[in-house]
Amino acid sequence: MVNKSKILSDLSKMAVDAMGTFSGLKKEVETIVSLKVNKVINKMNLVKRDEFEVLKKLVQKLVEENEKLRQKKTSKKKTSKVIRKKVKAKKSIKK
Repeated sequence: MVNKSKILSDLSKMAVDAMGTFSGLKKEVETIVSLKVNKVINKMNLVKRDEFEVLKKLVQKLVEENEKLRQKKTSKKKTSKVIRKKVKAKKSIKK
């Protein structure tokens, strides 16, 4: 009986040691894979998410400003057309 419990104790100790080893191995593999992925991403010259978000906001602001400028331009054209019509009307009345 003592012999069986010693064998079970040794087996349990080996299992615990193996789990610790596999845990360390898992962390090592994760680190290696992470480094490889980052290396590939850097070679591909991809943009990081935060940089993309900043650029996206900047482009949205520029689009809004562009639209405002277009609206101003069209309203100025309309205003100048109305003024020209009024000037022509006054000239034709004076003649």
